[in-house]
Amino acid sequence: MQLQLRYHVAITAAYRMKKFVLSRLFCRLKFKRLLLLFALITFILLMVPRLNHNSKKTYQHSDFRSGDYKRKYNGNIIKTAGTLENKVHCLSWCQRKTNSNDLYFLSAVLLVRIYSSDLAKLSTRELIQWLYYLSYAGFEHVYVYDAYVFKNESQKDALDFFIKQGFVTYVDWSHNAFPYTVTKTQESAYQDCLNKWGNLSSWQASIDIDEYPFCPQDTKPNFMQRFITNFSEQRPDVSQITMQNFLFLGKPLDDRQHPLLIDRLKRRTHGPANALVKPIYKTEDVSITHVHHHDLKKGKSEDADFYRIRLNHYWGARLQNWGEDTAEILVKTREDITMEGIVKNLAQCIEVCLPSESIIYKFRWN
Repeated sequence: MQLQLRYHVAITAAYRMKKFVLSRLFCRLKFKRLLLLFALITFILLMVPRLNHNSKKTYQHSDFRSGDYKRKYNGNIIKTAGTLENKVHCLSWCQRKTNSNDLYFLSAVLLVRIYSSDLAKLSTRELIQWLYYLSYAGFEHVYVYDAYVFKNESQKDALDFFIKQGFVTYVDWSHNAFPYTVTKTQESAYQDCLNKWGNLSSWQASIDIDEYPFCPQDTKPNFMQRFITNFSEQRPDVSQITMQNFLFLGKPLDDRQHPLLIDRLKRRTHGPANALVKPIYKTEDVSITHVHHHDLKKGKSEDADFYRIRLNHYWGARLQNWGEDTAEILVKTREDITMEGIVKNLAQCIEVCLPSESIIYKFRWN
């Protein structure tokens, strides 16, 4: 009897021990599953915002891929501003002062109408590119007079980033847009800018969206400020410096491979194409504005040496009725790839200076 009792107790103890071990094992497995599930959920929560951010950064065309701080532009790998040194380099020309009482050393005024029937296809994309280039060149502020005819042509929303940044002052000029006349529409915009804001800039340039000031001997950021400083030190008697007009002609390259206008056209006239210069001027010395030469209260007007500065005017295929290159156009022009260095600099600073790639690469009308 006593032996049976001991046997029963041993069996009961063994059963309880087995049950306890199984229970501990089950809880341990359940804990591991919960731990794995928690880790998986945490991973998903961390990765989704990162994926969304990357998807916004991805350019629509396959020619441009971001990753590892590199970008492919026209078949060439361009390092973007990933390092601190590169970021400082980019910010040195694209970060502009705001809410300051200081004078701008150099500003620009633009009269523009962006419209879908424009055969030159100068769209919102080209307007943004032009502003981005002016910032690189050393312009501290731009007054944009928007001469839209139809409400859906307005560029105000498209310029929101530059307006908030303090780089652009937007002016609705639609009341003077139609019918267009040089005096009523264009010259009046320049005069309005001079009257209202001329006292905020030492120097100003009045140029168009397809006109790019260029210094052949100096293509580093802020080259325009260096040119004007050096020129005015040598010629303090000059109040108006005029840039001679070099036309870039011919059929543009494919904009899917060459989205920047200055990279699409690479043939220019051998010398100045005509007498239609554009001015850079001391605002305090101008009395009445025109398109090519302003009337001065004092000082001289001087054509600049085009080896030091010129106006790259991207006309494209206008002279060949928007068709293929002709023998005449090829004779009139020569290859010019002197913008390539600036193109690379602009491309590598996009991530630092602009909210997205699409703002400068995506073709759109507003």
